Amino acid sequence: MVIKVDVSRLSDSLKEIIVSIFEQKSILQRQSNINKNILVLVNENDVQSIKQILEDTLKSNVINDYLVAENTKEQNEIAILKRGDIEQLGIFICAHCGMLFESELQRTIHQRIHYFF
Repeated sequence: MVIKVDVSRLSDSLKEIIVSIFEQKSILQRQSNINKNILVLVNENDVQSIKQILEDTLKSNVINDYLVAENTKEQNEIAILKRGDIEQLGIFICAHCGMLFESELQRTIHQRIHYFF
């Protein structure tokens, strides 16, 4: 099984950081095709562990304006998105727990629950 990581919204320097992390772990399939914005991680099936690696990498490099999200339409695909641009893609994130929603209304209703507990 493979996991794909979409790095199309990242700067070149941030892409290099992400690529080097996966190369160190020897799970990155070398890209010979035209699309260099999708990293293919071979022999991986744990999306959560890959998300954690990406989140830890961003955190350790003090990169706070990006976040890691699973693609809701494609299985085993992860995207790294800039916080300000994410809502334009139709993804709304709870500021309290990070849960993803398809609309602002769903997110607002969910966030109200946090205030009751």
